[in-house]
Amino acid sequence: MMSPKAKIVPGMLILMGGISIAAAAVGKSFAQQIVEDALAKHPQVAAVELSSTPPGKVCITIASTEAGGVGEKCDNDEFTAMKTNKPFVEKETEAGKEVYDITMPLHDASGKVIGTVGLDFKPEPDQQESQVVQLAEKLVHEMEVQIPAKARLFEAAP
Repeated sequence: MMSPKAKIVPGMLILMGGISIAAAAVGKSFAQQIVEDALAKHPQVAAVELSSTPPGKVCITIASTEAGGVGEKCDNDEFTAMKTNKPFVEKETEAGKEVYDITMPLHDASGKVIGTVGLDFKPEPDQQESQVVQLAEKLVHEMEVQIPAKARLFEAAP
């Protein structure tokens, strides 16, 4: 059930604070579908999120495999990856194990940066940054070939 502080206007869902996302996200957006597909296809990945800027709004997470992730404003990770057009790599400790959190720039068919893909990798013995970045690049490329233009992210899933 939709929050009383959210309303639908043609093509958009307006959330608390005036943040809007495609109304397709009330069901499942194309962005959400490709995020879920990426997680299912790559067992070494613990979580995936996709961030972009809906028309006329600020950069937010528009799809996530983690509950509650959608609608969060972009932070330094996303802005750095978009500005530099390079991976933003963090090595973190979770439950006593070192893991990689990588934010990759996301491109449309023309090569234009249209957002980011955040990837949390499951801890593995002897995991090397170069290997994780290479896998992240492969995964993001698999997503990019499905995105002819940024607007596709906000449309309903097939």
